[in-house]
Amino acid sequence: MRDKTDIQAAQYRFPYHYLVDLEREDFVRNLDWGLDYLTYMKKVMELVAKYIGKGVLDVGCGDGYLLNHLARHTDLLTGRQAVGIDVDGKAIQFAKAFGHDLPDVQFLEKDLARYDASFDLITTVETFEHIPDADIHAFCSEIDRLLVVGGHLIVSVPSTVRPVIEKHFRHYDLDLLASYFPDYTVREVHYVTARRNLLYQIVSKLLANRYVNLNFGPFKHVLLGLHDRFTSDVSPRRGAHIVAVFQKES
Repeated sequence: MRDKTDIQAAQYRFPYHYLVDLEREDFVRNLDWGLDYLTYMKKVMELVAKYIGKGVLDVGCGDGYLLNHLARHTDLLTGRQAVGIDVDGKAIQFAKAFGHDLPDVQFLEKDLARYDASFDLITTVETFEHIPDADIHAFCSEIDRLLVVGGHLIVSVPSTVRPVIEKHFRHYDLDLLASYFPDYTVREVHYVTARRNLLYQIVSKLLANRYVNLNFGPFKHVLLGLHDRFTSDVSPRRGAHIVAVFQKES
């Protein structure tokens, strides 16, 4: 059986997250999973804009898409400390390459336990499911160590709506996720839709297929508007991903 960490690392032979373009005017760079990625990443970005203070630490940043996109398309990181950290050296190389002209972002290949800094906002996007059972509580303790009292933690994880896939150790419901941070207050919880619902399938096939590239602006705008309206925030029983905001109280 292949090691779960090796499965994820092998996918960084190419920075695949950059194939998905979050800008409405240029959606041609896409994959069939792109709308799923787009949904939870847009929600995370909205929450970063809402809760950012002096800076942000992106734990398990992978190829750096979150911070690089925020730095390139918004002014949220200007004048703030923005650090992405990951143990995967290849992913960090991609992050640095795509952010080489972005002075407000720093990427580090480093174990979280060997990093010492304080942040009032920490993000961790689709990372917890990659941490082995024996290490998950220590990993969360390191996050707690780096987050200041009163600070916010934004977490995105796959939910139990979908079966656990080969490279993941577990999927989540809110109770399990919240159990990692028992002294934190849950400020917001969002569920983003399973890709297999009918609307997702229709929009996905129209926007991303191997036969026709529907890059007609007004029509594409309508399709993305439908996606935003009906699949961004749904019920827990339909949400394929949980995006939650926790606040450290003490």
